[in-house]
Amino acid sequence: MRAVLRDVDRRRLLLAGFLGFFVLGAIQSMYGPAFPSLVRRFDVGLELVGQTVALHFAGSFVTIAIAGPLLVRIGYRWPLLAGSAGMAAGAAVVAWAPTWPWVLLGAGLGGLGFGLVDVALNLLVARSFAPNAAPALNLLNAMFGVGAVAGPAAVAVAGGTLRWPMIGVAVATAGLALLSARLAEPGRPAPSAAAGVPWLAAGGFVVMYFLYVTGEVGVGSWETVHLAPLLGERTAALNASLYWAALTVGRLLATPLSARVRPATMVLGATSLAFAALLVTHHAPLAPYAYPLVGLAFAPIFPTGLAWLQRVFPRRGETIASAVLAAATLGPVATSGAIGWVVERGGPDWIPTLLAGTVGLLWLVVAALWRSTRRA
Repeated sequence: MRAVLRDVDRRRLLLAGFLGFFVLGAIQSMYGPAFPSLVRRFDVGLELVGQTVALHFAGSFVTIAIAGPLLVRIGYRWPLLAGSAGMAAGAAVVAWAPTWPWVLLGAGLGGLGFGLVDVALNLLVARSFAPNAAPALNLLNAMFGVGAVAGPAAVAVAGGTLRWPMIGVAVATAGLALLSARLAEPGRPAPSAAAGVPWLAAGGFVVMYFLYVTGEVGVGSWETVHLAPLLGERTAALNASLYWAALTVGRLLATPLSARVRPATMVLGATSLAFAALLVTHHAPLAPYAYPLVGLAFAPIFPTGLAWLQRVFPRRGETIASAVLAAATLGPVATSGAIGWVVERGGPDWIPTLLAGTVGLLWLVVAALWRSTRRA
């Protein structure tokens, strides 16, 4: 049974959602543009630098994996408070890290908080605005894009370092904790019916989110490395901001569109466009323009995919969504170090091929899911 929130509670939830998604986007997008500075400051290679992203998502995986049962048992307020505290602490550790192991510790700690805030806000908004949650999810996830634009821009303004941008993250998460303490608790979800679960479709969503998050984070993290020889480090970091800006604009555009287009059809079309744009990034003169197009195409996939999943699993949405989001975080964990290994040995020209290959596989999975879940 889903409790109906009062208007004041919904406004407070939207305000917390706007700030929360802004911080999530900012902290996730900062690492990639700071890679060159981290290499110089701590005298480490690209393979080790890529571990910041891997540990960030490893921490996220741990908390997302336990978030579903945790939210059902104790509600949303305390997980949001704990997640905010974890992100603030992790950002502070990265900002003042004296040695490389401290950077990795801060990235992992921030990831633990990231996972709790991410899954709690997504599921809380999905439940509070059901059955037509896709527009609300796209709107709030647009704020993720705003934060992701601000993250690389802040790194560029700070001269490529993470200290002051991470201090800003710590301050913002303190504000999120204050808002979370006043959120109204919705009614607990009813026990799932004993209906069978289409496990093949569930596995398809797991793979879809694994590949999508790998692609989204991969572009945001490695675009700067690919474009730096052509544009210079600072301009390449600003170009990464354009990628996240396009992600933001795309989600704003998707907000009204997702109320009219079926989620499965929207995700399939967006994936097709993203794959085509990544193929264009192989041509160096067009790559700075193609990457923002990738962001525009990626925009509706994550939030609209959650609405699609809810349609396929109407009685088990929270449980399946938590498992899917947990698996999604494994994408960057499993691939960031591998991409760094290939790039360090083969050069940055390998980056478009690795990213396009990932999204090509994503298209195949989405197409198969679209075909198999059309009745839902």
